[in-house]
Amino acid sequence: MDTAEKVSRYETDKVDLNEFVKITKWALATIYRVHPVYFSLLIGTSIIRQWNDIVYTYIFAKAVDELIKVAQMPGASLTFLYPYIFILFGYSVFQTLINFLHSYSNMHIRTVSGYQVRKQQYKKIQSLGTQTLEIPEVNNTINRTNEYLGSLLPYTQESISFLASIVKMITTISITVSFMPLFAPLIIATSIPYLLFDKSVRKKIYKFDYDNTETRRVGSNIMMDLTSSVRLHEININNAFNYLDRKYSDIQDFLINKRLEIFRKGRIGGHAFGFLNDLVIIGGYIQIFKQLIAKVITVGDTVFWMRALNILQNSITNVIREFNDLFELSLQLKETYKLFRMEPAFEDGKTKLGVLSKGPSIDFNNISFSYPGTNRTVIENLTLNVKPGEKIAIVGQNGAGKTTLIKLLSRFYRVSNGQILVNGVVINEIEIDTLYQNMGVLFQDYNSYPFLSVKDNIYLGNPNGDLDMGKIQLAARAADADNFIEKYDNKYDQILSEKFKGGIRPSTGQWQKLALARFFYRNSPIVVFDEPTASIDPVSEYNIFNKIYEFFKNKTVIIVSHRFSTVRNADRIVVMENGQIIESGSHETLMAQNGNYANAFKLQAQGYTV
Repeated sequence: MDTAEKVSRYETDKVDLNEFVKITKWALATIYRVHPVYFSLLIGTSIIRQWNDIVYTYIFAKAVDELIKVAQMPGASLTFLYPYIFILFGYSVFQTLINFLHSYSNMHIRTVSGYQVRKQQYKKIQSLGTQTLEIPEVNNTINRTNEYLGSLLPYTQESISFLASIVKMITTISITVSFMPLFAPLIIATSIPYLLFDKSVRKKIYKFDYDNTETRRVGSNIMMDLTSSVRLHEININNAFNYLDRKYSDIQDFLINKRLEIFRKGRIGGHAFGFLNDLVIIGGYIQIFKQLIAKVITVGDTVFWMRALNILQNSITNVIREFNDLFELSLQLKETYKLFRMEPAFEDGKTKLGVLSKGPSIDFNNISFSYPGTNRTVIENLTLNVKPGEKIAIVGQNGAGKTTLIKLLSRFYRVSNGQILVNGVVINEIEIDTLYQNMGVLFQDYNSYPFLSVKDNIYLGNPNGDLDMGKIQLAARAADADNFIEKYDNKYDQILSEKFKGGIRPSTGQWQKLALARFFYRNSPIVVFDEPTASIDPVSEYNIFNKIYEFFKNKTVIIVSHRFSTVRNADRIVVMENGQIIESGSHETLMAQNGNYANAFKLQAQGYTV
């Protein structure tokens, strides 16, 4: 099973038969779980449908012999052929029923599987954790999975068709061997060069696509920018449209031309090898004609045997084509298979934190941290002890390590050295779900849900219980959001995007207040705000910070801010620089020290007054 820390570059020429079988079993099992009954029905009807031309040809050949025989009889009548006509009719009705069951089961699986497989995908990605998702190759794997996950159902359908084709090929080989023992091996032998050549062409195509994943990602990002009504604003104002259009066209021209070059060579070689196979079939026809002329076989036998050779040739070709199709898709699905088998960078803890009634203590004990894949130490030998229910403000310049500290507390990453404890329990030993149920974090890059209403955007702060409209309104007032919400046409039922019927577009400041309201509504024992008012006007910012201290009584609150004037009412202010704490104390204490905090506070006060 893959581990996130050991993700290595995928080598396209090392997908062996064992991996192919594993991927196929995983794909079949994944779709089987969507609907076992319809999946089983799809397999059964696929096999029966493959036998259709063999059975029909056999019945028809017997009817031809009977027709010739009847035509030579005195007083010949169509009634002699009624048994064969009824058999052909009955078999047609049977095939109609089989085709209906096959089509219906296929339609049902196709309709249901899409969203269920995507659901499994995003649940898997969510389970990996941020530290795993920060690995560049994992991001490439996710990108390739997004591109190729749609191939899962076609791969499963192709696998079922491949199984049915093998059954048909074995059946046809058995029939052919019974009257022409040497020709079945000859047809198989002359098909092998085509198999190997076609496989090599497909491998070149996929290797090219794989090697150019980054290029294709750039092209996709440009295309999304050029089709985004929001991002087009800046693009049009800066006259950047033509530049991005040319860049996108250059990328696509390169990708398309290279693929066409590989395809062109592949088609020429494929048809050359196919001609060799046709020569063997013609030789078989000659042998059949000789036996007919020698009166060894009947006209009906001739029809059946000639058709059997064609069916054998087609079934072998189909098996080869479907195998190569499956192998090509398996190269793509290997990325998806790898993602679904991937494990988080670190195992979850076993200790349940329980539902806390008040804010816990939080201890950062001599911690150091470097981001994965880098050598730069972002946090170095930092110690910070937060008392239960204490209101802590962390300030410092950009790059001081403030947000990184919050990410470590949120267990997005593990510290390189030292320990973080919550209520005396090492944070890595805590079951992450029980940590998060006691925690609320508002990051700088907060989420917005424009397709939802105002009340739903706030309710997502604590969606496990029933929606409490009174608490939602209280949270909106605490976030200074109630005034503009009441001005919306639909108030708390207002959809927040003009792209949906009746929707509007909130300002950036309004979005941030809604995000704040979401975390007031959450009202968790551990409350962390990372630059919570960066887009909010000074008056609202002043009011919100005062409400934070009042609203979250008995809760442990950590506020990260670069605006020194807004955190002066915190119980304690911590100043960070280069991943270390350089000052700590109340506003009055730090001002009296006349150090970094005091200098920064006075500097900001010159241009920022509440």
